[in-house]
Amino acid sequence: MQTIDLVEYESRRVRTAAPTSDDLILAERLAAAGDIDAHLEVRWLADGRIDVQASSWVGVVRFSSVEIRVVPKLVGGTLRVLQMIEYSEGVRLLAHLPPDQQLAVSGDDLFQLLVRVLVGESKLLIRDGLLRDYRPTEDTLAVMRGRLRMRDQFLKRYGSLHRLECNFDEYDGDIAENQLLAASLTAAASHVRASALRNETRMLAGVIGDICQPPTFDPDWYEQRIHYGRRNSRYEGAHKAALLVLRGLALNDLHSASRQGVNAFMVNMNVIFERFVSALVDQALSGTGLRSTPQLSIRAIVVDESTNRTYSNIRPDLVITEVNSARSVPVDIKYKLYDTVKFSSADVYQLFTYAYALGAGAEEKMAGVIYASTTTTSGPALRIKGNTGIAAARLRGAGLDVAAALDNIASGDPTATYCRVRAMLRNITGLAIVDPTDRRANSVGG
Repeated sequence: MQTIDLVEYESRRVRTAAPTSDDLILAERLAAAGDIDAHLEVRWLADGRIDVQASSWVGVVRFSSVEIRVVPKLVGGTLRVLQMIEYSEGVRLLAHLPPDQQLAVSGDDLFQLLVRVLVGESKLLIRDGLLRDYRPTEDTLAVMRGRLRMRDQFLKRYGSLHRLECNFDEYDGDIAENQLLAASLTAAASHVRASALRNETRMLAGVIGDICQPPTFDPDWYEQRIHYGRRNSRYEGAHKAALLVLRGLALNDLHSASRQGVNAFMVNMNVIFERFVSALVDQALSGTGLRSTPQLSIRAIVVDESTNRTYSNIRPDLVITEVNSARSVPVDIKYKLYDTVKFSSADVYQLFTYAYALGAGAEEKMAGVIYASTTTTSGPALRIKGNTGIAAARLRGAGLDVAAALDNIASGDPTATYCRVRAMLRNITGLAIVDPTDRRANSVGG
């Protein structure tokens, strides 16, 4: 099979075979739809070539005659993606990979790595015993159990007592925690290429499937129902991998086996990078007198004059607030190539709205952007001014060297990375950020 390798936002045109109907269906699912950006733009041209345009989504897409791989170059490879998830979610994932893959930055493709993690976590859960719990159940029984459903008994079996409509609590493993594992293992088993890993995945799916029946492959359904506490906290690592697997396979028809050779697994690096940077900033600002608030919804900024009600909310990725003065500066997190490409007009408009909404005085109307980069860099720095020449807002960007930050975190002493993040925030927000190490040193000296 022909292979096309790309990195984020790269375009390629390659000569290839004509598409099948299944290829066209998958390409349509990958394309932009309404407000949803494209995962991967794929077009077959009249001259016999295929035109591919990557975005922030990385992963593997297999058509009938060509396989397209989008590699996360900005963060340093697929293993770096797992490191980012480990840090932002506070779970251990890499411990389940073979030692040689822990050392190699590129490793296998992201889907195979996530399935290896899911298999490793599932084995540990089975070894320690899968959770069981009470769940409300309705059934027709020959003997009385629990409570009689009077209405159903009257309507369905009036005058008959040899079958009873019962309502009772069943104690078994058919609960959401196990159903999520069964759903993800079942979905993954039909897409894994390595025979040994595929067999292991199918075996585990069968073991867990014996005690539960997953009602859906929708990851949001499980997220809404599973809340972690003392009893189920050991499931969290497995569930993180399971949700990533289900979301990555969401473009496929997981209920059908008719197009097993044509499938896709893609992960949105925008989401992973945003969560990683949010966790990194939160740690870096600890003890500085500033706090970061992710995804703060701000109302009453855009108002409908006819009703005087909020027309739409704004939601910056981060809001950095100076606790003493309550001054706030919005910061957006972008998985884009801003070290080589200018801010788009849409990004400038968005950042200006954020700065205008949260800024108090003319000098305080600021907004920042943190973007992924292969080196630590600053810029662009923009000033928005009116016809009078007076600055209405300032927009500043800074690039985070993700690979270097992850190496520093993995070393066990992330102090240097936290210092760089504080310097970056000082530059893009204009806020005075006191280094907590200096504060502690002065306290000891005093």
